[in-house]
Amino acid sequence: MQRKPLKSSKLRAAGYDERERTLEIEFVNGDVFAYQGVSPEIHRQLMASPSPNSFFEDKIEEAFSGKRIGKVSRSDAAADFDALFGGKSNDA
Repeated sequence: MQRKPLKSSKLRAAGYDERERTLEIEFVNGDVFAYQGVSPEIHRQLMASPSPNSFFEDKIEEAFSGKRIGKVSRSDAAADFDALFGGKSNDA
């Protein structure tokens, strides 16, 4: 599942699978959690929120149980950032 970046001090990115109703949250420490049964509207509101961390704490963390599904290494996160924002390429 592809995750999109969030402007937050605690959340790095979020991805959503509408068919499975699964929301993935990637935290700045690299932990990735999956939340089941999340509606498309909750996902949309999270992505549009001016404060994704507050929205997450109020509407997702307390309402859905999350399961840790992995950890993103710093190099993976850097590669994702470069892919999104056109960072340096190794093709020289």
